[in-house]
Formats: sequence, structure tokens, C-alpha cells
Amino acid sequence: MLTPWYITGFCDGEAAFTYCRAGGTFGLYFAIKQREDNRQIVEQIQEYFNYIGNIYRGKESGPTKNSGFSQASAYYRVTRINELKVVIDHFDKYPLQSDKKLEAYKVWREMVVHKLENYRNVDYNKLRTLAEKLSNLNSQSRAFKVHTR
Repeated sequence: MLTPWYITGFCDGEAAFTYCRAGGTFGLYFAIKQREDNRQIVEQIQEYFNYIGNIYRGKESGPTKNSGFSQASAYYRVTRINELKVVIDHFDKYPLQSDKKLEAYKVWREMVVHKLENYRNVDYNKLRTLAEKLSNLNSQSRAFKVHTR
């Protein structure tokens, strides 16, 4: 079993606290992507979080016009709002250490908490404002990717 501080340290370098946007709605998620040969650590992190979320297998792909070769990967993603609360509980107790990741986490956390507390009456203007702030914070990090449709 991995220790809580190991999880925090690993996530400080490898996790994404982000969102996807489809139309006017926001899907919030926590994700970790590793090469398939590192799948064991992804599975151990999922186990640490009591098996919330899912692990997907990303296929290997050749280079494209906009990107290089991509190896097969293990992609851990937590998207259910009630499961994201488990992630928040961990990082509130064992805070991230890098300033940039911590700042991004705090904005993401505010988005999750807003959706949890206002489940039936979400203020999408507030989420859009926070999403813009999160996008700006994440734009320089390779671990973060903002997905829009």
C-alpha cells in the first residue's frame, strides 16, 4: 500500500486537476496518465483511493502533424462528483508542495465544491470564471490538459 505523502508527491508531478466543457456544462476530473509499463503504480493509486474512478488503456499511435509518437498508456480518471470529494479530502489533509500545482488545485477544488454544494442550482458563470483561471494556471504544465468540445 502506498503512503499518503507518496501519493501527494507523485501527483505533484503527474496528476491533472482539470475539467472538460461541452456546451455550457462542465465535467470536472482528476487524472493521471502513465506509460502502460507503469500501470502498476496507477492501479496502486486507484486502490489507495478505494477503487474510485476508472483506469483506461490508451493505444499506441504513430506521429501526427501536431504530435510525436505516443506509447500505450494507463489513464486513471475520477469524474463522479461524489468521488472527487475523496480526492479533495486527501489533498486537503496531505497538501501538494509545488506552488503552481497547489494554486491550480485550489481553483479546481473550488469548482468541485461549488458543484457539490449547488448540485441543483449550479452557477455556470462562476464555473466559467474559475475555469478560465484554471486554464491560465494549467497552460504551462505538461500534466494538465484542458479538453473542450
